[in-house]
Amino acid sequence: MLILYRNKISNHTNKVEYVLKLLGLDYEYKKMDFKDLKSRDYLKLHPAGKIPVIDDEGFILFESNAISKYLCNKVESELYPANLQERAIIDQWIDIASIHLDNATSDIAFYRLLAKSMNVEISENAINEGLKALDRFLPILNSQLEKNRYLASDELTLADINLLSILEYAESSKIDLSKYKSLKKWLEELQNMEFFKQIHK
Repeated sequence: MLILYRNKISNHTNKVEYVLKLLGLDYEYKKMDFKDLKSRDYLKLHPAGKIPVIDDEGFILFESNAISKYLCNKVESELYPANLQERAIIDQWIDIASIHLDNATSDIAFYRLLAKSMNVEISENAINEGLKALDRFLPILNSQLEKNRYLASDELTLADINLLSILEYAESSKIDLSKYKSLKKWLEELQNMEFFKQIHK
């Protein structure tokens, strides 16, 4: 059976679990404390000591977007369709969110939610840089969602699952999405879906 190495605080781990739930795939998981990620055994799975990692009957794969695409390809899911141009559009929206938003939201969430409890000095500069990135790129996503129900088309795809995982801590880290009405509506819709509720019981 497929094994997922995860920690629930990781939005990248959650992304892979969303995909597993949507695809109806059976899996087991191994909870990884962050100190475990630097162990010799785990570094054989992921040389950078990050999560998630999957072990699919001996096939080891890391990086959440790669894992998500692999799982969809495995069962020929329309979350990541075979059509070349449809797939390219999905990849486009995955990339813009992963490259330009992921670090920004992660920095904001870390310094607003976790840094104090970990005795790490809060970096207002990192928070402000993250907010600047959001101010630049969230309007692009909002505009796209004014035209489509979902990011890449009117059907749910990996592009949506990726962005959902990036924004899932927006409210708790006090990222204001109120001026992005279409994006906010889209986020609320996905968070009310069964696959999301199952992971966030």
